[in-house]
Amino acid sequence: MTADDPAAIHRQSIRTDLSLPYQDPEQRETSPNTLHRYARRDAEPFLAAHLPPDEPLPLPDLTPYLTALAMAETPAEVSAVTRRLVEATTPVLDHIAGHFVAIALWAGHEHRHTPQAVRLLRDAAHGVRLAPAQVTQADLENLRAHYTPPAVGPDEDRAVQPAAARPRSLGPSAASGPPRSRR
Repeated sequence: MTADDPAAIHRQSIRTDLSLPYQDPEQRETSPNTLHRYARRDAEPFLAAHLPPDEPLPLPDLTPYLTALAMAETPAEVSAVTRRLVEATTPVLDHIAGHFVAIALWAGHEHRHTPQAVRLLRDAAHGVRLAPAQVTQADLENLRAHYTPPAVGPDEDRAVQPAAARPRSLGPSAASGPPRSRR
């Protein structure tokens, strides 16, 4: 240690025992386990007064959806199960995402989240809210592939088209609308 190294003089005056989460400025990476250990230690008085549940939340029973999905034989049946599952789970996912946003907006008396932490929390909330929309989009893609006949150019032979895409007779027994699924 020399007078030319002010950091060395400054380090001498800082407590470096385990009761203070000191970090050497040259070594900015503290392990997640160490950070959580410090946070648990510092939050003990708070948790004694405001104890949230320690066990995981109960999982919803998805057995009826999985059973119905296993029995589904057509894209329409899979879509019906998918829509019901999305409708049933979206409120819970929105509720969880709202809590992530609340964490992102938190600001204590002497502390605010870092910009990176706020971005990560908002991205997490967005991802949770985006999941049902993505499932719905995938469902629509499957239905579109099933019900929409492929485009046929003027030079293509209609004889090689799938049965669902071939023109049907327009007699009185012809169903209106897109083709129905066959079992």
